[in-house]
Amino acid sequence: MHIRNHTVRLAFAGAALLAGAVACNPDSLTNLNNRNPNAPTVVPVDKIFPAGVSNSVGLVEGSTMQLYFSELWPQHMAEYQYPDDDQYAIRPATVDGLWQSFYNGGLQDFEQILRQSVGKPDQAGPALVMKAWNYQNATDLWGDMPFTEANKGDVGNITPKFDTQQLIYDSILVELKTAATTMGATNPYGNADLIYNGSNTKWKKFANSLRARAALHLSKVNPTKAASEIAAAFAAGGFASNADDAVLKWPGDGVNDSPYSVTFKTRDDHRVSKTIADTLISYNDPRLPIFLRPTQAWTAARDSMAAGVPGYDTATVAKYAGLPNGLTAGAAGLLGRTTSRIGTYFAAKTQPSVLMSNAEYQFILAEAAHRGWIAGGDAAAATYYNAGITASMQWYGISSAAITAYLGQAKVIYNPATAQQQISLQKWIALFGQGIESWTEYRRTGFPSLVPADQAKTTPKIVPRRLEYPPSEQSFNNPNLQAAISRQGGQSMTNRFYWDTP
Repeated sequence: MHIRNHTVRLAFAGAALLAGAVACNPDSLTNLNNRNPNAPTVVPVDKIFPAGVSNSVGLVEGSTMQLYFSELWPQHMAEYQYPDDDQYAIRPATVDGLWQSFYNGGLQDFEQILRQSVGKPDQAGPALVMKAWNYQNATDLWGDMPFTEANKGDVGNITPKFDTQQLIYDSILVELKTAATTMGATNPYGNADLIYNGSNTKWKKFANSLRARAALHLSKVNPTKAASEIAAAFAAGGFASNADDAVLKWPGDGVNDSPYSVTFKTRDDHRVSKTIADTLISYNDPRLPIFLRPTQAWTAARDSMAAGVPGYDTATVAKYAGLPNGLTAGAAGLLGRTTSRIGTYFAAKTQPSVLMSNAEYQFILAEAAHRGWIAGGDAAAATYYNAGITASMQWYGISSAAITAYLGQAKVIYNPATAQQQISLQKWIALFGQGIESWTEYRRTGFPSLVPADQAKTTPKIVPRRLEYPPSEQSFNNPNLQAAISRQGGQSMTNRFYWDTP
């Protein structure tokens, strides 16, 4: 599935065409003083949907979200310059921008589609799934937030109440079930469906897989519900192979580039975290040269040796090395040449954005089988666990021989006694490049055991559990905000919310 260069811009092109149609309609000439032909009140859903998808994915998988905190805090990436965010001192303006982008971007688009899709399940289904994906990511950042009254400003509600995270999760699970059970095989979006090119059969698999993800997040707060929802999602049918992955592929034409690549075009502020680099090295992981580039020091030594310059030896410097998280600016700055930038695959403007992968789904099933929530026990769990590792490596083109060798290592072989730790660690590796979900999994399971940032600004010094609310809500929706803060016992980054119980 490829995006044609114009597809991401369909919503805007459609709006212009609709405006032209109104302007040329004689019946509308008498209403010119009352209507703005350049701002149609109703835009066709096949023009809104691609904009909603690209807006949503561009936010969650974009460089601002990922490289300002969501990949720093689970220690996939580290800041080499300007390390405030890596020390958990995220700027309120950044948080405000992310909050506004959730509500003013994709969620607004999908709200408009759903209003126009009553009685049209094939049309509504993909929008419901994308709405659920957005809210699952958003509530995993902030906890309680507007849901039932959100995006209703055009009908008079500009101060929506904050719903509990429990209600949001319950609603997400219902909406995903509804989408999966009511959609037919195709949708009317055609090639404007940037994820599955009109295949609702694939959207059903995504809905069921995402339902299993959301259910697993409840494993500590409500294991009974988690078990029943995962079993139902599994029975309904989730991802079966990497061909089912929910992925947005970017053309990389200079306009529709991977949103994650934006920072890497002009800045050199980040290195891969020492935590994941050391893990990959210690496990002889063949994904190492895909996730990390060789260090500048090693590359310089290699080139000097090739040129016959005396005094250089690649054996004296590390080829791959990560940067510790949250160092002082001075300490981090000294390590720039001896630590690895992110791999060229991830920095490329054509890098696909993964909303959810088959690898992640297999790890969900592995944990569910280990817990006894689906049939098969640890024998099935081992199969799903190996399938998750295999799917992740196959995504990057790792050879079958290398995958087999990796799976055969003693510390990789599935062990029922250490299964939760093994599954969580391998899932954390496979989620590289998907910051929110990797951070969520660390918060849910405690694996891997992360050491807080060197100069952590949290009190006590721990990896943050949540984001604080944006200042805009204090200015414009403060009574509802304060009610939510009080209900949750505060909003400090060290506070836990509903599903994040000890």
